[in-house]
Amino acid sequence: MISMTFARRALLALSVLTATPVVAQQPMAGRRDSAARPLETRVRQRMAAVVKDRLALTDDQMRQLTVVNASYETRRRDLLARERESRSAIREELARGKDADQSRVQSALDTLFRLQRERIDVAEQEQRDLAKFMQPAQRAGYLALQEQLRRRVEEMRSRRARRAGAAGARR
Repeated sequence: MISMTFARRALLALSVLTATPVVAQQPMAGRRDSAARPLETRVRQRMAAVVKDRLALTDDQMRQLTVVNASYETRRRDLLARERESRSAIREELARGKDADQSRVQSALDTLFRLQRERIDVAEQEQRDLAKFMQPAQRAGYLALQEQLRRRVEEMRSRRARRAGAAGARR
């Protein structure tokens, strides 16, 4: 069984992924109980400090980065949720084997590719906004930090899935 600490850390890592420098003043209301908020605060503060330090950002740049991230967070989350829905629809149909509804699969594929293009458009617009106050090397470093965090979150998901599979197999 997954420990509450692990689950909270995984959720926090996911929330930090899209809003790295957004610090504790913006808790994710309604998503976790109040016991998780101190941990969320520490994680957000630590991530903000890492971003600021590794990219050598000024206080003004950090403030601007927080504003830019906040302006894109909802759209990014929405796109990712819709991509998950499309992937789920495809998986459901493929699980039906020969009885899969081909038009539903095609529609989900079309939606998936449209959403991926839209996600790229959002990333390009975000980069244009970041370019107003960050140097190219800082933006590249920021992308690298985001990718590192994505990989860590994916590793946590994989470990959790393996543990859940192993626990289910023992029953």
